[in-house]
Parts: sequence; C-alpha cells; structure tokens
Amino acid sequence: MSRKFKGLLLAFVALAFIALPAAGQSVAGKWIFTMETPQGTMESTFIFEQDGTEVTGTADLVIVEESEITDGLFEDGVLSFLLHVGMEGQWFTVEMEADVDGDEMSGETYVAEMGQSMPFTAKRADS
Repeated sequence: MSRKFKGLLLAFVALAFIALPAAGQSVAGKWIFTMETPQGTMESTFIFEQDGTEVTGTADLVIVEESEITDGLFEDGVLSFLLHVGMEGQWFTVEMEADVDGDEMSGETYVAEMGQSMPFTAKRADS
C-alpha cells in the first residue's frame, strides 16, 4: 500500500470519527423540563422516542390529563415538536422548539390559544 493511499485512508477514518458524535446525537429518553409559566415555575417529565430525525413521545405534566408529542424533528442540534394537551375534555396544541447541547436544552413554548411564549430549560434524566 502506498504512503499516499495510507495517508488518505487515515484522513478519511479520522474525519468519520470526528463527524460521528454530531450525526449520532439523540434526544431519545427521559428529560426533566423546567418551564416558566404565568402561574410560576413548573417541572415536567418528557419521554422522547427518536427514529432518525423524527421524534415522538409523551409528557407527564402536572395539571393535564393526557399529552402526546407529535411532528417532532431533531436536526442540526435543534428540536422542534408539537405537544397536544388534553385537559377537562378540551385539547390544545403547544409548539415547542429548543437548542440541544448534549444532555441539556433550552427553548420556548408557544401556546396559540393564550397568545404567549414561555421559556424552558431541560436536562436529560437518564444519562
């Protein structure tokens, strides 16, 4: 094997290992969210499932009966999804987007029915 070929092969392998963490990053698992709401700070547990860049899951919110995460996308360190929340027989949708940095994320929720945004942070619970 020539030196030139060995050098190219080594460079390719090094680049593959450098790119691996970013390409393999996942939000799957249990996360603890802290949200700033008009009623004060609220802590909730979110469970994400991930298939490629698609994200789904559920959330255990203190004041709601049911919740479902749909239309999730995790790409280039940004997680966006819809949280469908059922409370007292009514459903509403919360839009959420966050910048993910390893086992932490921060972002905003937007509730169209309330016409307001609320900030949140989250930490991975199962790392």
